[in-house]
Amino acid sequence: MGNKRKYAATEKPIQNSSPVEVVVESVSKHPLCLHGPTLLFSSEKGRYFACASCRNKKDCTVHIDEEDWNKESVKKRNEKYRSLIPKLNKVAAWNQFKEVKVRHPSDRAYCNTCKELYIVSQNRKHVKDHRVVMPLTEEQLSHPTTFLPPLEDDQIEAQYIFMKKSVSAVLGIMKNNKLSYALCIGTPSIHEAAQEHPDYESLLLDFDTRYHLFYPPNKFLWYNMFNNYLFNGSEDEKVLKKFFKTSKDKGMCIVLDPPFGGRVEPIIQTIRELSDLYNKVCETEDKILPVIWAFPYFAEPYITNMMPEIKMHDYKVEYQNHKKFQNNKGGRKFGSPVRFFTNLPFSTIDLSNDSSYKHCPKCKYWVSVSNKHCNKCKECTSKNGMTYKHCNTCGRCVKPTFIHCETCGRCCQEKGHVCGTVVESQSCYNCNEKGHKKSECPQINGEAIKNKKKRNSIKK
Repeated sequence: MGNKRKYAATEKPIQNSSPVEVVVESVSKHPLCLHGPTLLFSSEKGRYFACASCRNKKDCTVHIDEEDWNKESVKKRNEKYRSLIPKLNKVAAWNQFKEVKVRHPSDRAYCNTCKELYIVSQNRKHVKDHRVVMPLTEEQLSHPTTFLPPLEDDQIEAQYIFMKKSVSAVLGIMKNNKLSYALCIGTPSIHEAAQEHPDYESLLLDFDTRYHLFYPPNKFLWYNMFNNYLFNGSEDEKVLKKFFKTSKDKGMCIVLDPPFGGRVEPIIQTIRELSDLYNKVCETEDKILPVIWAFPYFAEPYITNMMPEIKMHDYKVEYQNHKKFQNNKGGRKFGSPVRFFTNLPFSTIDLSNDSSYKHCPKCKYWVSVSNKHCNKCKECTSKNGMTYKHCNTCGRCVKPTFIHCETCGRCCQEKGHVCGTVVESQSCYNCNEKGHKKSECPQINGEAIKNKKKRNSIKK
């Protein structure tokens, strides 16, 4: 029941265009747009600032070349966004919630057209074509994810909701690691579950402003995870710091569910900045906070390259309103492609109540029943839900649909493989350049690669 939205820290790709990279740095001195500080992007054409949230330039038109940002006239024009970025009146919203709550369920309503929680007998402005939810039960008021219509604009936001079993898995991981506080970033369902459980405390940081209608000011912060931006400024920063301080001796973790289209670089920067703030507020040693991050398995190399302490577990995260992200019949053939990335011990992820998983006595943690332990790799090697096989020539496990190509010197997809080519969408996991794989990266053991090419030319 977590939130999935496709606003993303990335420019919308142009066909056959060169890769666009995110320059990871503090955004405090970057230009602003309506979504907070912009990110600095780099491409063959140069470096420029653009929106951290919108992939499509039509949704946010701010685009400033890095060289132009040094001009005072540009800075002066951009300053207007400081006053244009909206603020939430959370106190007024909470007072309205309390008034609504004391009414009979039949007198409570939520208008999704106006994004307003209101008392039916006192408000007649919501006409027939408005999308109104009524009556509202106590259960619905405390679980807004059960009735708020998912935002459907795929270019900006598209929300998927965690299934209850995935919510339980998160709380179970926290319990086994003695973590009582959850900083819920884009995971309102974890926040809902934690709020009704006596063993947990939580704070919701989310881009969806509708949630401020249902929580007190100290339980919801309007937030952009891609630039670590609190829209209500110092007011919300005080709430965040107080939450950190009260969690000091009770254990806290970050639970986040970013949009799949989002770049990992700014998310990791956000994790680091939040950890630094926590360490400063709580006067603890410098360390990364415990993290439970839901993201697709194919992002593993990018995440582990930037933050090696975060590893991918084999648990398949499921979403209740999207069949592709379910393990049931009608879903993706090999189950949900979403996994938990975490720096917590895998041994603390107990999946004994789920028949889809088995305990590997060699790895000493739970894995999918389709995963097979490889004695040569010394681990359960499957990434995408298939049962991998070991290639002795490559010295690693690969998908069962792969064969070893002697000409290319690597394992390739059996169907459609053309010798000497690398799929255009693929790039090296080490240097991020296209045209070669990590095993052939000139930055890694260049001499060995040179000798390998020599041997291949002799064979020909």
